[in-house]
Amino acid sequence: MRHLPRRRSWAAVCVVTALVLWMMPPSVRADGIDPDLLKRGMTLNDVVQAFGQPTQMEWVNMSGTPVLFLFYPTGDSDAVVRRADGRMFLPLGFVTEKLAGWGRDFYAEVKSPPASAVPGSP
Repeated sequence: MRHLPRRRSWAAVCVVTALVLWMMPPSVRADGIDPDLLKRGMTLNDVVQAFGQPTQMEWVNMSGTPVLFLFYPTGDSDAVVRRADGRMFLPLGFVTEKLAGWGRDFYAEVKSPPASAVPGSP
């Protein structure tokens, strides 16, 4: 029970983030998002204001740190994630509401456990 307040604070951050994204008007469609405008450390609010509402969101647990991924539709590039239906998205990853990274490689790195965490690895 010692870690209960910490879990509640993360839950509160998740709820507030979801509410902010839900309440913001869809100002701009992100078809053709320009990754050159992205900078590490941008706030979640700055990104949503600049690029509009994301098409999808996903929470990923990165070694105990929650990472929120926003997915924006975009054209074909080396940084996109392709869904089973063929749609292409640019994933943007946020840690504590700050942009930590983006693109297919960053998304894959966060989603896959480190080799030392995989059972049977040295």
